[in-house]
Formats: sequence, C-alpha cells, structure tokens
Amino acid sequence: MWFACLFVPHFPVQAALRCEPDQSQRNSAVAILDGPESLLRVWACNQEAELAGVEIGMTKVQAEQCPDLLLRKRIPAQGNAAQSALLDCASAFSPLVESMAEGAVLFEITGTDRVFGPPKELAERARQAAARLGFVVNVGIAQNPDTALVAAKGSNGIVLIPAEKEAACLAPLPIEVLSPTIEQAEIFDSWGIRTCGDLAVLPSVALVERLGQAGLHLQKLARGEVRRTLVAVEPPRKFEEHLELEDSVEELESLAFLLNRLLNQIFARLTTRGFATNEIRLRLGLEIHTDRDLRRESPPQYSAAAFERTLKFPVPIKDTKVLLKLLQLDLAAHSPGAPVKAVTLEAVPAKPRYTQAGLFVPHAPEPEKLEVTLARLRSIVGETDEKGRSRVGASQVCDSHKPDDFRVVAFTAELGNSSQSNLPVNTEVALSRFRPPLDARVQRNGRKPVSISFAHFSTPILCAAGPWFTSGLWWHETGKWSREQWDIAIHVEGGLGLYRIFCEDHKWFVEGLYD
Repeated sequence: MWFACLFVPHFPVQAALRCEPDQSQRNSAVAILDGPESLLRVWACNQEAELAGVEIGMTKVQAEQCPDLLLRKRIPAQGNAAQSALLDCASAFSPLVESMAEGAVLFEITGTDRVFGPPKELAERARQAAARLGFVVNVGIAQNPDTALVAAKGSNGIVLIPAEKEAACLAPLPIEVLSPTIEQAEIFDSWGIRTCGDLAVLPSVALVERLGQAGLHLQKLARGEVRRTLVAVEPPRKFEEHLELEDSVEELESLAFLLNRLLNQIFARLTTRGFATNEIRLRLGLEIHTDRDLRRESPPQYSAAAFERTLKFPVPIKDTKVLLKLLQLDLAAHSPGAPVKAVTLEAVPAKPRYTQAGLFVPHAPEPEKLEVTLARLRSIVGETDEKGRSRVGASQVCDSHKPDDFRVVAFTAELGNSSQSNLPVNTEVALSRFRPPLDARVQRNGRKPVSISFAHFSTPILCAAGPWFTSGLWWHETGKWSREQWDIAIHVEGGLGLYRIFCEDHKWFVEGLYD
C-alpha cells in the first residue's frame, strides 16, 4: 500500500496570507502575533523572518525592530479554513484522508495510478491543486503513512521513499522532523543526536530504559518501521473564508477587490469537491467610532458592529464573476453604513446544474446573466412592495379563495417552458380585470343593485346576478377581508356590456369586463 502526505511549511503564515489580495507578500518576512492586545508576542514566523532575526516569543515591539517585517495577528478562523481547504485538496485524489495536524494531511493512493498516473505524477498534480488553493506544499510518498509525513516535513518539493529503503532515506533528516517533546529534544541534544540516522542506530533496549516507549516510538519513526492504518475523516462541507484587515475599507470598489479574492479561494475548494453554490452568506465586521466621525455634524448611530447579507439563487452557480457582480449590486443597494474591518464569506454547496437544450425549443437566457439582470432591476425598483411582496420575479397564484391573491417567486428561465396542456379549452367568456379596480357608485333597490356610475358611464343596470359572498383570514386581527360580488349587464355604445362589480368595506368597485 502507498500513502502520500501534503505538508505545508510554516502553516500559520501561509494560512494568514492565502486570502490576501497581494500575493507578492508570500516571499516577504512574516511573523504571526498572538496573545492579549497589551502583550502581543511572536507565535509563528517563516524562514525569511528567521533570517531577519525574528524568534518565537519576541514581543511585538522587539519584532518591529526587524526591517521589512510584516506582522499579522493570529486568527483561528483562518487556520480552520486553511486546514479544511487542505482536506478538500487531498480528497480530490483519494477517498481515505486523515488530518494529522495543522498543515499536514495523509491520504492513501493505492490503485489511483489509472486515474492520476504514477506516484510522482500524482504528487505533482497534488502540488498544483494545493497552489490553486493558496498553499506551497511538500509531498512525501511512502509505503506507510508516518514515513510519508516525516519525509514531507524534512524535504522540499516531492520525495518518494522506495520500499524497504525507509531508514536509509530518512537518515539525513534532522531529528526535529520526528516532533519530539522539549524534554526529549534536550536529551537528544545532550547525547549528540542530530539526525534520524543517529537515533536509528542506538540500541533499542538502552533507549527504552532511558526514554521509555515514547523513545522507542521515535526510533521506529526514524527507521520507517511504524505500521498503522489511516484514521479517515470526511472533509467538512463548510466552505468559508475569513479575512481581517489592518486598515478599514470604506469604498465599495476596494471591498469588491477583497471579495474577489475570497470568492476565488472558495470556488477553488468547491471545484475540487465537484460542487457549485446556490446561496452566498456575507458577514462584514464594521469599525464603528461614532465619536470620531468629523465629516458629519451629527454622526449616525449604528445598531450593531456586524453587517450580514444572504443571497439565494434559483440555480447553482459556478461563475465567480457573476457572483462578484451580484454581491456588488447588493452592497450598492444595502450599504454597510460603516468602514469594513473584517470579511467572512460562506458558500452553501449544491450540485452543479446540467442542462441540454432541445432541438425545437427556443434558447432561454443564461440563468447567471438573468440573475444579474434581475439584481439590477431590484436595485432600481426596490425589493418589496407595501404588502411585503417581492417586486421582481414571477407571479404565482396563491392557494386561496381571496380574489387576485398572488405572490412573487424567484424567476428562472424554466418558468416560461411550462406545458400548454393545462390551459382551458373552448373558453367562451373571459374576465379582463382592471388593475386597480375602478371606483363606482351603486344604487340598490333593497339588496339588488339597480344603477351604477363609473368612469364615463352612468346607466341603469339591466340585469344583475348574485350576490356571491366570500371572506377569509377572519382569524387574524389584520388582513381579514370580506366582499360581495355581482355580475351585471348595462347598455354600452354598440351593444351590451357585461361587468363584475363588488362591494368591500362599504365601497363599490368594478373588477373587470367580460370579453
């Protein structure tokens, strides 16, 4: 059996930089700070920072003395998202994936040569896939998972450990790749043990007498003799990226630049797992200082330090340009109202949409472009009317006895492809509704209407059929309705006119004309 390991050197640094728009900073000296704001210390750094003199445990003030050093604060959400992205990358090559630690994942590659080629070719593909997710990784391949991990930690690029040669290949690697404890590392240093080869040749009995079974386990790791099965995990189906800014952003164009980078990272992960998305959730952390706003005489009062928007789409979308445009239009219509300090973007996974056009069916507009058009319309006419219904979409008749009761649902191109077989046939009379209904004055003889005045008509009613009483929502304090309907015939120019009238709240209206 063969196993591969993806190892991310200086994982905290790469996790902090992978979502930043300026990727040229990856080659700079970077240190990650952690701790209380009053006493921030260096928690991790990359090799360039070490060469510049940065050490773990330095205070922020001491680290700032190093020239051209980039300082970033540790954000656990970024580390979690980076580890999930690494699992997504490995799951594209094998169904058996184990998360060893932060920045290291193992996966079995036995039998994958028919799909991805020999191990060397698979390792190169894995490195390219990790690069699309913002990582620079080392890849180790061996016949047991722990040897693959040790090889990836101690090498640069790709390393393949041949069968039965594990000890010889691991011998030159430093003892630190075995991850000994601080006490074990001090003992090895006092013994003069610097490499895995030095540890491998020690007598096992004497080593157990001094360091116990933990020391024997380290020796087996150095010899490549540890055999175990993978503890497989299922990669989480949460696709979320987080970015915190040193300086707050006020302009929509600058915010769109950041959103574009986060969208690219999320969709690289979605594509790796074979997903699209039909829902985007945006959370913005706001920097609110109402007492510092000198541009206004009376600074606005903000209700919360967070701003959230959710965009749902009728079909799954994979185009990042379309999603970025939709987010821009939504933020233009719903401004955060304060400078943005942090951005969190989450995509809900959905199965991609596969369609095939018919030979004799006219081409419908692409759903992605249609959604952008609908978003532009919403920004012009508004999202909802006075009754809480959406202003843009497709009308749908509600399952109610209330006349003219409808709602507006999300519009898709498929709504126009409904079958015509459900249309009524042999229809002789149809009601053309007036929208809105026409105001009228009606005189009655008892209950029956005898004359009517509306628009430019003022005439007696020749014939009236009714009444029909309907009511609904009487169990609600608001929204209840009750109406009395009549069908009437009156003289009009050129013949007879048939109308429907109704009385609601003691007022009369003409609802429509029968054709």
